Amino acid sequence: MSAPPEANSEYSRGSAPFGRLLVRGERASSEPSSDPSDPREKPRSGPTIATTVIVLAASLGALLILVAQFTALYHVHSPTSSAAIRTVGTGSNHAWAPIPLALLAGLLAYAVYWHENRAALAALALVGVVVLLIALLGDLPDAHGTGLVGSGASQYVEGSSTPSAGLYMETLGAVLLLLSGGAGLLLLGLPKPTKP
Repeated sequence: MSAPPEANSEYSRGSAPFGRLLVRGERASSEPSSDPSDPREKPRSGPTIATTVIVLAASLGALLILVAQFTALYHVHSPTSSAAIRTVGTGSNHAWAPIPLALLAGLLAYAVYWHENRAALAALALVGVVVLLIALLGDLPDAHGTGLVGSGASQYVEGSSTPSAGLYMETLGAVLLLLSGGAGLLLLGLPKPTKP
């Protein structure tokens, strides 16, 4: 007794329920979808010019913040000497806190570039705000401070500090992160209208 032809085709594809699922799955993936909201219908062509500009600004901001941590934040001068008595580094002034923030901003810029992720844009702006607060509330008062400098072994003198490149680089980097995140949310963050 021979098996009916339908049974042979089922056994060639595996068991009947799974064989039918595989056939449906193959057909669904090979045929184009008619649903306009289906992401498989249009492959992503790549980042737009606006996305590229936003990501470049965010990357530059993250790089400026990172480099600023290894430069001088301010120099302390005394009225009796033209040379700086002391130089304070940006990173050591606030325990190197902006370094992980700069690295996080770099990762967020990567997410924006490849996925145009709105959450990454908002996080970029938030990182910019945090670094700007560190620069304005923590570093700026120290960079414009006055007071006695010296030690008990040496003579105390009145000293004043003047800001250096680290403060400006850190502040500019924070502003770039804030602007790129905010501009990205305005330009790229609006949901795209769906076709009826």
